[in-house]
Amino acid sequence: MNIGELITIRTLEENENPQAKHTPYSAEIRLFSCVQMGDTDKLMSELESIASSIITGKLSDDMIMQYKYLAVSIVTLATRYAIQGGLSEKIAYEFSDRVIMSVDGMKNKEEIILYVGSEIITLTELVKKSKLHPQQSPHVRKCMQYINENITSKISVSLLSDYCGISSDYLSQVFKDETGENLSSYIIRKKLEKAKELLSQGKSSKETCALLAFSSQSHFITSFRKYYHMTPTEYLKMIK
Repeated sequence: MNIGELITIRTLEENENPQAKHTPYSAEIRLFSCVQMGDTDKLMSELESIASSIITGKLSDDMIMQYKYLAVSIVTLATRYAIQGGLSEKIAYEFSDRVIMSVDGMKNKEEIILYVGSEIITLTELVKKSKLHPQQSPHVRKCMQYINENITSKISVSLLSDYCGISSDYLSQVFKDETGENLSSYIIRKKLEKAKELLSQGKSSKETCALLAFSSQSHFITSFRKYYHMTPTEYLKMIK
């Protein structure tokens, strides 16, 4: 079944309480994490659990523009999660541009929902394919594997270069060329993704900081705010 065929979207009315009525942020995380994992089956399962109660704020007085803006938001989020899942930035952004351009020319809200739903499945399958057939060189794959398997340890570029048996400068350059992201930034981002998971499981900010071997609580909070535009404590309040 197409994702779009499952969705019933209601626009939040002006007299309703946005915090009480909006689709929970935790549900959004679960849903888009399926894109990141390349898991279409889980994507459908998660959507089925919230599809009849998706509520969005009022984005436009024009109903078609309301759905177009919503589509752009969905595609933008899905693209970011796809990149985090290992899909190359080039493929991800080409996907995003193509879908948004197509949505821009549509005149029917049902057409928009069905189209975006189908394309999100396509994107998730692209992520799955990228995981099965990695495009990165052996050094980059080795780095990524080490980071994923040792996310709770202190990890530095010099440690990874020693692990790979090449110089730090060369490893950093190769990683940047192939992924479009600085290696040091990638390490922080993966730790912060794990931090969101730990916080969602009920860990405190202090516990999460210690578990992920950040150099200090202030460094953890500053990094978290930079990536997610909120502190760990604010994130905890949001998902409760």
